[in-house]
Amino acid sequence: MTDQNTPKNDRPLRDDDDLRDLLERMLERASRRQVWLMFIDARGCLGEPLIPMEGYPEDPNALTRTEDLGELTEAQLLVQRADLLREVTSSESVVIVWERIGPSAVGVDDREWARAMRDAAFALRVPLRAQFILHDGGVRLLHLDDIL
Repeated sequence: MTDQNTPKNDRPLRDDDDLRDLLERMLERASRRQVWLMFIDARGCLGEPLIPMEGYPEDPNALTRTEDLGELTEAQLLVQRADLLREVTSSESVVIVWERIGPSAVGVDDREWARAMRDAAFALRVPLRAQFILHDGGVRLLHLDDIL
């Protein structure tokens, strides 16, 4: 059993349920539309930093251009930047939390972003541990059948 008095970054997360429980204690429920980038370290613990980003694009497949990466989709850009942060922090994997006001049911926007991020992470060989929705009632783990 995990000691509840241990700081969040010192608790190994054995599985995605442990991670969901920790996220629910930390974030509680949605207050706005934003995406959180988080990182799991080599010990299996939630590492630093925790990065909330407001104003992510509506369409994950819309094309954008950057000086360093050229033309790519919004999802590919977000995955590339998350991977850069993962490398800089010496983390093992990336966790994404899609925060939005509403029920726990997976909507079209949730599905499109989660699918695009999964596909981009796979194509770019970025270790994406899990994706979650932070909604009005808490945190929902996105399973494969949620995004197909």
